[in-house]
Amino acid sequence: MSFKQKLNFDATDVDSIEASDSVGAYIRSSDGTLITHTNVGGKDALDVNIVEGVNVEVDLSHIDDSVRLGNGTDFFTSTTVGGDIGLDVNIINASIEVTATDLDIRDLDFNSDSVTAHQGGTWTIDSITNAVTVEANDLDIRDLDAAQDSIYSHMADGAGTALTSTLVGASQALDVNVVASEELTVNDAALADTAIASAANALATANTAQDVVASPLADRKYLFVMNNSNKNIFVGASGVTAANGFPLSPSAVMELRAGAAIDIEFVAASAGQEVRTLELS
Repeated sequence: MSFKQKLNFDATDVDSIEASDSVGAYIRSSDGTLITHTNVGGKDALDVNIVEGVNVEVDLSHIDDSVRLGNGTDFFTSTTVGGDIGLDVNIINASIEVTATDLDIRDLDFNSDSVTAHQGGTWTIDSITNAVTVEANDLDIRDLDAAQDSIYSHMADGAGTALTSTLVGASQALDVNVVASEELTVNDAALADTAIASAANALATANTAQDVVASPLADRKYLFVMNNSNKNIFVGASGVTAANGFPLSPSAVMELRAGAAIDIEFVAASAGQEVRTLELS
């Protein structure tokens, strides 16, 4: 019996099995199970288990590879139409029927496209002008041209009665019924145009409030109060004091929109302090 000290692998003579030694080996998994192989087309291929949930990426070539139908036998086919290649589709019953309650058709060419429709009314074509007359209960009109298209509508009240309009000059105005027993008038309620009154009033007792105006003007709308003394006075409600009144410096003027029924008083630290008033009604 002879033994070799080393194995011989001759890479220059790969066609001669005698020129090289061979080594047989087994591949096992981590638990010691022997890994197997299968002969596919004359080639021994290692068996690989594709675990569920692991994605396998397949790089298909449109020249060499093909995708078949669900039965795994038939190929999809295509047909060249003009310069485009279209997928062949088999229409069951050899016809296409489109049924819709509201069909939106856009980008039509009037030279080559036509639409025949019967929806909610009658279409009539004039034999001389080829004009189309549409009678419909519910007509959806879009893309109107203000220069040549028009829409007729009627406004109605809550009871369904149609509202009317009247031509006034060159304008068509909606008729409006003003419900009132008197003629409608427009005036400036803030305008004082009845009477005017002015007065001077001196404080009789120090720190004791008294009326700014002894006898207010009837229907008064405006009241001007001027501090015509050399000390501060304080204006406010009945019983006003220096502690809570509105201070008015010497020669300062206060403008009030106050009716005659409002009781306005003033007070000062010394008697004789005078206020000047101007009332408008």
